[in-house]
Amino acid sequence: MISNNKPEYLQNYLDDTSNFHGKASALYIPQSQDEALILVNNLLKENQPFTVSAGRTGTTGGCVPVEGVIISLEKLNKIISIDVDQQNMHLEAGVTLEQLELEANKHKLTLRAQPTESLAFIGGAVSTAASGVRGFGYGSIRNYVLGIKVILSSGKIIDIKRGDIYADKRSFNFVSSGEKYSFRLPSYKMPKSKTQAGYYVCDNMDLIDLFIGSEGTLGMIVSCSLKLQSIPFGIFDGLVFFKDENKAFNFINDARIMKEKGALKIASLEFFDNNSLNMLKKYYTFIPESDSAVYFEQEVKDEKDYDLFLEKWGQLMEKNSGSKESIIADTIQERKRVFEFRHKLPQIINEYLRQTGQVKVAGDIAVPQNNFKEMYACYKRKVKDEKIDYVNFGHIGESHLHFNFLPQNDKEGNFARECLTSFCQEAVALGGTVSAEHGIGKIKKSYLKIMYSDREIKEMAELKRYFDPSCLIGLDNIFDKKLLKKL
Repeated sequence: MISNNKPEYLQNYLDDTSNFHGKASALYIPQSQDEALILVNNLLKENQPFTVSAGRTGTTGGCVPVEGVIISLEKLNKIISIDVDQQNMHLEAGVTLEQLELEANKHKLTLRAQPTESLAFIGGAVSTAASGVRGFGYGSIRNYVLGIKVILSSGKIIDIKRGDIYADKRSFNFVSSGEKYSFRLPSYKMPKSKTQAGYYVCDNMDLIDLFIGSEGTLGMIVSCSLKLQSIPFGIFDGLVFFKDENKAFNFINDARIMKEKGALKIASLEFFDNNSLNMLKKYYTFIPESDSAVYFEQEVKDEKDYDLFLEKWGQLMEKNSGSKESIIADTIQERKRVFEFRHKLPQIINEYLRQTGQVKVAGDIAVPQNNFKEMYACYKRKVKDEKIDYVNFGHIGESHLHFNFLPQNDKEGNFARECLTSFCQEAVALGGTVSAEHGIGKIKKSYLKIMYSDREIKEMAELKRYFDPSCLIGLDNIFDKKLLKKL
């Protein structure tokens, strides 16, 4: 067991990409799952709160402690096994997504639903039900989790395999490792849009889905099993520029329809507004004079497929007046350039926030597809007469954009938070979610209250209290610690 309580050492574990800063009295780094279990039991005896830290690539402060100690899973980094025939992998929670992919690729396998940030730990990705650029084609990582091993704050272990334990409507009654469990799920209904806001609940659900996306509040995931896929025969990327934003939206709609009909096998469909392109122009000289851009990733199964899909995308670009300076990347070098372009913007935003000392104020909103135009109009309407900088980009294939404010001072930061609240209210009114993929963490708890009633949030807290009766793990994630104390 590695431990340290020196402030200068702890500092590396007291923030994430949201620029939210926390505090802790000590750091513990277990070097095995057995050490992790012993540590949790010791903390239970001391009644010491703890927060689980993974790759710290999150955007909502979920891994950042506000009290107690930190448990970092960075040394639980073993790939335990890989079954090539069954296409699955068993690994510890501290394995990075990059390590996972490199090992899988050796066997011509991949996790195509891999979230965007390659330095994220698999434990953190599962804890937040992370998705990313390929969410349009593959959904979140939730769809590929076959099993998880969870250490509860009580020192008990639950080893859950997908398909083993189901709810009877909203009630669970089961035995695991000799322990009996009996509890009810919250009564709320989740939106039909992509969502990662609060606990995943529905009638007759699989137990594993309750822990996936629970943001480190129900237990500490120390290992998991994942379903992999064969590497596609081929892939090409497109970066299509438009002088008219409406043409970009028509292009997106046409592509979405063709995917639904099976005419295109699209893994990614992303959007960049004019402000995003202006910010990126400082780094990429190939960006033409444009109002917006669309990025896509197309998979192909053979050479014939390749030519057919190239022709179809060319027709879509011509129909919707895509710029002649658009890029179709079909070589490793060109794909790398386009891939880096897609991932550069979040890096620029994070660096900007570090320089200005502002906490991230960004929408993670998704709405049903038929209400997207109203949501997008709301974005533009609210900031039309304001001078605050912003960018709007992201997973438009799922009607899910990341509206990022770029406040330069506290006054602008306060306005941005007020504006984001109104965005969340609009999204919920349109049947959507306040958080589609990044979770609630510590900085978006007020937005969850827009989506669910006080009674429904209390039901979430009661569920957490069932698994964490001493109120020790992941405090202030999803809802306030004081709500737990009242129960």
